[in-house]
Amino acid sequence: MSQYNDKLFSGGPRSYLHHMRFHWLKKHIREAANSYTLFELGCFDCRSLKFLPKPSAYVGADADWEGGLQSAKTTFYDDKSMELLIARSAGDLAAYKDRSFDYAIALETIEHIPDAVLSGYIEFLARVTRKKLLISVPVEIGPVFLAKHLVKRSIAGLESGETESYTLAEIFWSTLGKTEKVRRFEHKGFNYHTLINQLSQHFHIRAVAGIPFRPFPYLSFQVGIVAEPKVKP
Repeated sequence: MSQYNDKLFSGGPRSYLHHMRFHWLKKHIREAANSYTLFELGCFDCRSLKFLPKPSAYVGADADWEGGLQSAKTTFYDDKSMELLIARSAGDLAAYKDRSFDYAIALETIEHIPDAVLSGYIEFLARVTRKKLLISVPVEIGPVFLAKHLVKRSIAGLESGETESYTLAEIFWSTLGKTEKVRRFEHKGFNYHTLINQLSQHFHIRAVAGIPFRPFPYLSFQVGIVAEPKVKP
């Protein structure tokens, strides 16, 4: 098991919370059980496929910083319906810009993409998505942010350089949702409201649901976004 998987999926409350995004995803792709094509941004080791009907064609892209993509290539080496590629910039996806997929997904990935280059990824997803784009992202604002931050600070092994980089002022502004006053880095300063505004330039936003508290995204650990492209390929 990779360090990433060991950290997030090895059992306990944290594993339960992180698995919820896959169950959310499964509900939205269940209708496609007969035949569908799928593009995944940030696929890591393709864990999402364990929860979905098998797509007729799948392309998974990942930066492969912790070896997840290499693990997937080993697991699916003889599956001709799957293509896996290293993508560390939107330009790395150029070979697929004229392809189209019924669904595109990005689970706990967008928050790691720097704001300066995010638009290129969104434009690519809008270009290749035929039916729906399904995104899950963490809630890093409001009371949920504050609770997570305090837990990470107080429990050995959960703290990180990202957690420690917050100033008192940035903790205050993140709790109020004023992330424009917070220096962005990975999860730090990420605001799902800002992402929705960016997506709205290319997609119709059909649903924004809290995971696990569907009617209350602001009070959930994650948010699931369902969007449809304004111009379909």
